Amino acid sequence: MNKTSIRAELLSKRKLMDKDKKRSMELEIQSRLLMTDEYRACDTVLVYVSTELEIDTFGIINAAFANKKRVAVPVTNDDYSLSFYYINSIEELKPGKFNILEPSDKSAMVVDFKKSICVVPALCCDLSGNRIGYGKGCYDRFLSTYTGEKICLVYADNVLTYVKCDSTDVPVDMIVSNLYVKRT
Repeated sequence: MNKTSIRAELLSKRKLMDKDKKRSMELEIQSRLLMTDEYRACDTVLVYVSTELEIDTFGIINAAFANKKRVAVPVTNDDYSLSFYYINSIEELKPGKFNILEPSDKSAMVVDFKKSICVVPALCCDLSGNRIGYGKGCYDRFLSTYTGEKICLVYADNVLTYVKCDSTDVPVDMIVSNLYVKRT
């Protein structure tokens, strides 16, 4: 099955997920991430702002604030590259490109990625860290030069045996699911 077909199938399944089951799995994923050495050691959390069909990241964002970490969220540029901007609260977000929440104030762009982790969205991945995202390649562009820990959030039943990669795909270093954490 090609990436387009896999995306369509997984998005369809996500739309039909039981809300309580989804929330329970997301809380487990969030807890597992927050217990990793990588999270505890970082100063900055680069994290996507989740939409209804994605694994919720608002708990991660709020925990990072509570843990006195800096939080930066992405803005998709016209060329589909990403720029990350620091935020101090969720209230600073407003709908942007693709109707995804992004910072209303874009004056504090992240330029130093030392001691950061990047939480990456995915529809699925394999045990080697190869992932299928939403098809625009935004994260792969960013991850191709990012040297910090790349962490994928995924439901355990969306960890596949094998994901076919393109030359521009960048694997993640860690998979955090509702059942386990795996370093790739």
